[in-house]
Amino acid sequence: MNKTKEEIEKEIKTLFEQWVELKENPSKIRYAGPVLGKEEYSSMCDAIFSDWWSGGKYTVETERKLAKMSDRNHGLLTNAGSSANLLLMSAARELYFKDGDKILTLSCGFPTTVNPIMTNRMTPLFVDIDLEDLNLNPQKLEDALKKDKGIKVVFVAHTLGLKSKITDLIEVCRKYNVEIFFDNCDAYGTKYNCRPIQAYGKAATYSFYVAHHVTAGEGGGITTNDIDLHLAMRSFRNWGRYCISPNCCVRSEHPNAFCPTTRLTRDCDLPSDYIVNYQYEVLGYNLKPLELQSAILNKQLDKLDLFDNIRRRNYKILYDYFSKLDIGCKIWEIDAETSPFAFPILLPTNAKWNRKHLIDFMSRNGIETRLLFGGNLMKHPAYQNKKSYWESFGTHENSDNIMNNILLFGCSQVISEDQAKTICNKFDEFLKQW
Repeated sequence: MNKTKEEIEKEIKTLFEQWVELKENPSKIRYAGPVLGKEEYSSMCDAIFSDWWSGGKYTVETERKLAKMSDRNHGLLTNAGSSANLLLMSAARELYFKDGDKILTLSCGFPTTVNPIMTNRMTPLFVDIDLEDLNLNPQKLEDALKKDKGIKVVFVAHTLGLKSKITDLIEVCRKYNVEIFFDNCDAYGTKYNCRPIQAYGKAATYSFYVAHHVTAGEGGGITTNDIDLHLAMRSFRNWGRYCISPNCCVRSEHPNAFCPTTRLTRDCDLPSDYIVNYQYEVLGYNLKPLELQSAILNKQLDKLDLFDNIRRRNYKILYDYFSKLDIGCKIWEIDAETSPFAFPILLPTNAKWNRKHLIDFMSRNGIETRLLFGGNLMKHPAYQNKKSYWESFGTHENSDNIMNNILLFGCSQVISEDQAKTICNKFDEFLKQW
């Protein structure tokens, strides 16, 4: 007897649920990675069965959920966190700034916070990171703004989910009439004064890469309260077409319909009967997420509190262990509002062993480690070869120190309580060798 489409779909989803239960956990202790359950795979199946692959109902629903969870009015999804930063800088450049305007950012971080600045013909001004919280120091910010009147924007990340001194940073920016944006790719789940950390600044960007707090496999997002910025980012994401509806859902619910609220420039050389879907208002891209990505993220967002609690538990196990060691390392204490991205250790410089010894030992024992992203980005060939594209303020001893001496252990939801304790036990074994 032939089965109906609905019966086959139900069987496929049931098989996926059984497959999830039988999935084997990796033998090594991973630094980070995705934790996907039945809900995500069921949602993926629904997206596939809908046969709507880009910008469908899951995308619209998840954008609204992201905005609500972030205490913002508007949410936007894109195909990657780096694309989120590119959209933000492109829209900000279109609306507010001009070629050559300076954007203050940290010299220690990840390239995709910096590269969109240069892509949009603006100039990154690198300042050193603060070792107290691995973020931007408000006094360093004020010193830079006093000296350089060309700074129009501040764009920095909350490194490893640790809190910036947000209130002080915003106050300094208001004093000097500059905007502040936050790259939130490490910090989704952290709160500041009981509010989501991404609720601060003019806009916040996200990465939903597989190693992050929640994942879409690949993916990114942006939230803001600024309707003009939101619509401009959507335009840049969607090839440069400009829709003035703050939350477009017409196409996802009625695929053959045209959006009735498209903004058009009337005084142009296009024929008067030109199809609105092919009128481009800005020099945009195609950076939309797959509907499949949005379906995964939709269910992952529901698990954020669970994942945050696991991260805090694992971080505490590592912190309690390393705080008792007398080897001259620096670690960072967190509070109950912080959702850590990883567990950082600034290693001693006067020990008989060095970072490579430790990385090699941990790797041989099945424990993954990482560095703090780019360390001092200005030392990398990509930036050394483009020195005319950026400027530097002050010295960068902290960024150099981090580049040379910091190491990250994982504390994410892929790590069990026993595995976190194993990291500590293996570190004991390592020290005994020296």
